[in-house]
Amino acid sequence: AAKGHLPTNDAVCAVAASAQCLLVGRESGTVNQYSLPNVALVNRFVLTCRPFSLSLNCNSTRLAVIDINGVLSFYRCSTAPETFSPTPKPADRLNFERKDVWDMKWATDNEELFAMMEKTRMYIFRGLDPEEPVLSSAYLCTFNNLKIKTVLLDEIMAEPDHPSKDYVLTFETKSLRDTRQLLDTVGIADASAFIEDNPHPRLWKLLAEASLEKMNLLVAEKAFVRCEDYKGIQFVKKLEMLGDKPKQLAEVATFFKRFDEAEKIYKEIDRKDLAVELRVRLGDWFKVVQLVQEGGGDDILIMEAWNHIGDYYADRQKWAKAVQYYGQAKNYEKLVE
Repeated sequence: AAKGHLPTNDAVCAVAASAQCLLVGRESGTVNQYSLPNVALVNRFVLTCRPFSLSLNCNSTRLAVIDINGVLSFYRCSTAPETFSPTPKPADRLNFERKDVWDMKWATDNEELFAMMEKTRMYIFRGLDPEEPVLSSAYLCTFNNLKIKTVLLDEIMAEPDHPSKDYVLTFETKSLRDTRQLLDTVGIADASAFIEDNPHPRLWKLLAEASLEKMNLLVAEKAFVRCEDYKGIQFVKKLEMLGDKPKQLAEVATFFKRFDEAEKIYKEIDRKDLAVELRVRLGDWFKVVQLVQEGGGDDILIMEAWNHIGDYYADRQKWAKAVQYYGQAKNYEKLVE
């Protein structure tokens, strides 16, 4: 044993950490809680089992424990300063237990959501209420934005030198699937009511985007506020200031990265200058040249576009092409280089 430390038969068997604290579990069921970042021992408590794995939720208020027999249980956890006692006290266990569990993962953006693997089924829980299980034997990687990314490790290890992307699977929660279905089949109002009952930033974002597609700017702005998307709020305000429906539609198409559709709308309302401005913002200088030649700009702009296209080919060491465009732009300095 190191100097000043007595040897122990109570070995460490599981650890968990969050931004606020570090938990160290021992074979006896004792868990030491350390504050972070100063790593000071602030609490000790005793579980009713020998832990195999420990996991804290995103705000460190719940501790999930899978014991050596595959039983999943939960305990209340606190990061608030407490009067430290050298004698461990019993942990505050919740009335929840699942058997034959071999993996679990908390959501990183919601303290009540978690996924768990029970035999060959994956369950997603909100609080202590499960959704319908999904058949899967994959290991859980991440859980955020109401999506669970999993990996088929057994298949990968069968052929470790030839892994396939097909072995990485993504599952969606029921609330995300239901919201999409409501938006597609029923409408904005019913979907909004459903999200009010099942709030999550990802669902508000989904509602905001669907409202933009339908040009329902009032609902879109409220939904962007609820998911704290400042960029989205500013975009809606910009649309309201435009006032012109075709321009609004083109901006919405740009927002969803449908640039060809936006360019087509600008051409239909005889605003090639806006189409050129869009392509300049995107750095698509080949399209800029094409639009200017169709009457959407001036000689200064086409010179700038030729220079950028020359840079594009020079960066890729296609010197003959670069010389051609620098020559058209009369950029003698670049030609000398």
